[in-house]
Amino acid sequence: MPSAAVSHSDVDRVNDLQFSILDPLDSEDDAVRLAYLAESGYFPVQEPLFFESGDNPAVKDRFHLLLKRRLRSEIERNPPLFPWETEGYDYDSEALPAVVAPRVPSQPWADQLRALSLPVPMPETVLAQIFAQCQAVVQTSLQEGAKLVRAVESLFPGHDVALNQLAGLVLASPVRSGTSAPARPLSANLSANFPSHYEQATPAQQMALSLIAAREVIESLTIRLSPHSPQAERRWITASGNLLLNVTWDAAHQQIRVQGQLPCEGSMVFQHEGMRSQTHRLDAGQLSVELFNVELNQSYLLEVQFEGADQAALVFAIALAD
Repeated sequence: MPSAAVSHSDVDRVNDLQFSILDPLDSEDDAVRLAYLAESGYFPVQEPLFFESGDNPAVKDRFHLLLKRRLRSEIERNPPLFPWETEGYDYDSEALPAVVAPRVPSQPWADQLRALSLPVPMPETVLAQIFAQCQAVVQTSLQEGAKLVRAVESLFPGHDVALNQLAGLVLASPVRSGTSAPARPLSANLSANFPSHYEQATPAQQMALSLIAAREVIESLTIRLSPHSPQAERRWITASGNLLLNVTWDAAHQQIRVQGQLPCEGSMVFQHEGMRSQTHRLDAGQLSVELFNVELNQSYLLEVQFEGADQAALVFAIALAD
């Protein structure tokens, strides 16, 4: 049987094929490749059947290169299918689902709480919890000391006796915001050794600091009127802008009127037992509500709600005292 040697005519045909599909832009690179391959003496372990060991290695490698290019071009034009596919599919074009960042609870009153006059800075999470409790206790008729204890007792469960004792000392000190000023200062044993940060304080000091913060918040949420001070203002910093309240007591007509400057769309509700006055506007601006037949030594609740805000209503107590 004749051997499978490749004749010179076959080699000529390969060379013709090589140059017929050769990219002119590759000519310079090919010369370098051919010279390198000729000197390297490297050949694949398994030779194709249509080449013999005596053939020109440069032609053979060039032929392999052309086949690889042709196969790659065919695969790019007609990608192979998986067994379960009936037609080609561009997987890269599939849109990836948007990554949604975890929702972080908003603190709409964070700036107002940071503006409180406190002996040392306190963590915002602690202040937020105290504020939420103060919003609840400001609506009650509890005595001031009981309100302070109620506002912070969830932070110090099982320490009611110590909290009550410390609340008495806190109440004996001036309100740091200046809304009222009892004569006696805070006990030197409490205030003298406060650390620079809340986290560094002892448990007793943290209780005292929390009670002081609760008192500051409650005072900020309480608008006091009297025959000697029939008018008061309150400014509250919110995430939507500043809220300004102007409250006036008309003793002759037994009337309390609240004028509010809202930073955005919102509503105000003024109520006490069976009495209720409510108003709403669609943008920033002024609102007013009023109650009649008001009496001394009573507290009237004012709720301010910002529409679209991820927060509960802001509750103020308007205390009318003699």
